[in-house]
Amino acid sequence: MLAAAAACDLLDDDGEYPSVARVEITGTAPGPLELVVSDDFQRVANVDQGARYTVLVRADTSQVELDFVKEYDIELARRFFVRLTNHSADVASIVLSVAFDGEIGYTQRANISEGGALEFSEIFFGT
Repeated sequence: MLAAAAACDLLDDDGEYPSVARVEITGTAPGPLELVVSDDFQRVANVDQGARYTVLVRADTSQVELDFVKEYDIELARRFFVRLTNHSADVASIVLSVAFDGEIGYTQRANISEGGALEFSEIFFGT
């Protein structure tokens, strides 16, 4: 039991969590892409369907042009969500990267057709 308590203390150490998420989007797109970011969301599981869903409590939505780079403060939230959607009839060929305190946590290259999206979320332990 003492070992379990010590392990919990290690997970709760504030020095272990990133404070900045950096989103970088490069490539080519026929026009602006829709970017949704959030640090206030929950993951919900539907056991009957065997599926997990991300429910956004609060999010910011914007239209972005490529090449796009922005940093987001996630120190208090300890979580980050990003979804990039192409609403154009023409295909967007993009690379979406998310770095936490300078270390790449996610990189995906994709050709996104109309209505297609890339989505990534991370919840750091202890939250």
